[in-house]
Amino acid sequence: MEVHHHPKVEKKNFKEYFLEFLMIFLAVTMGFFAESIRENVSNHKKEKEFMLSMVEDLKSDTANINSFTGKANQAIDEMDSLVHLMRRPDREKYGQTMYYFSRAVTTKVTRFQLNDRTYEEMKSSGSLGLIANKELSDSISNYYAKQTHFKEQADLQLQKLSAYTDFAGKVFDGAIFQEMMQRFPYKVVMPQGNPSLLTNDHNTINEFVGLLHYYCAISIINTSYAEQEKDVTTHLIKMIEDKYHLQ
Repeated sequence: MEVHHHPKVEKKNFKEYFLEFLMIFLAVTMGFFAESIRENVSNHKKEKEFMLSMVEDLKSDTANINSFTGKANQAIDEMDSLVHLMRRPDREKYGQTMYYFSRAVTTKVTRFQLNDRTYEEMKSSGSLGLIANKELSDSISNYYAKQTHFKEQADLQLQKLSAYTDFAGKVFDGAIFQEMMQRFPYKVVMPQGNPSLLTNDHNTINEFVGLLHYYCAISIINTSYAEQEKDVTTHLIKMIEDKYHLQ
C-alpha cells in the first residue's frame, strides 16, 4: 500500500498577513482615488462646457433685448402719436399717417423671453449640481426663475394686441390695410393718398383709443422689464466668464 505524504506548508506570520492586507487596501484605495479624480475631472469638463453654452444663451438674450426694446420703443412712439391724432377734431387731415401707425405698431412689438436652452437641459439632466460656486449657482437660478414672469407678461401683451386688432376693423378699412402690405420682404408701407376712417363716431373712436392705450401700456411695461434685465444679463455673463476663464 502506498502512503502519500503531504508536503509541509510554511505558516505565515501576522506580519505577512498584515502586509498583504495593507497592499490590497492601498490598491483599492488608490483605485478609488483615481476613479474619484477621473470623475471630478469629467464633471469639471462638463460644468465648463455647460457654462460656455450658457454664456452663448445669455449673449443671445442681450441681442434679443436690444432688438426687442428698439422695435418696441419705436412702436410706443407711434402709438402715442396715433392716440393724439385720433383725438384731434381735424383728424381726417391725417388719414395716411393714422392708417400707417395703426397697422405698423402691430408688427414691431414682439414677445420677450429668455433663451433658457442650456438651463433647461441642465435642470432636466440633473446637472445643475455641477455648478460648485454657490453664489454663481444662486445667480443663475434667480435669473431663469424670471422666465415664468416674462412668459406671463408676453401672453398678456398678446391679449391686449388681439383686443386692439379685433376692434381696428370698426375704425379702419381692411382693404386699405391689405394694400399697405409689401410681401418680399414683408413690411407695412404708407397707404396711397389720404384714406378716410370708417367712422367718426365719438364712442367708437374713444373705445379704439382705450384699447390702443392698454396695448401701449403693456408694451411700455414689458420694455421696462427687458431694459432692467439687460444689466442683470451682462453681470451674469461677466460672473461666468471670470469664474471659468472664458474671456
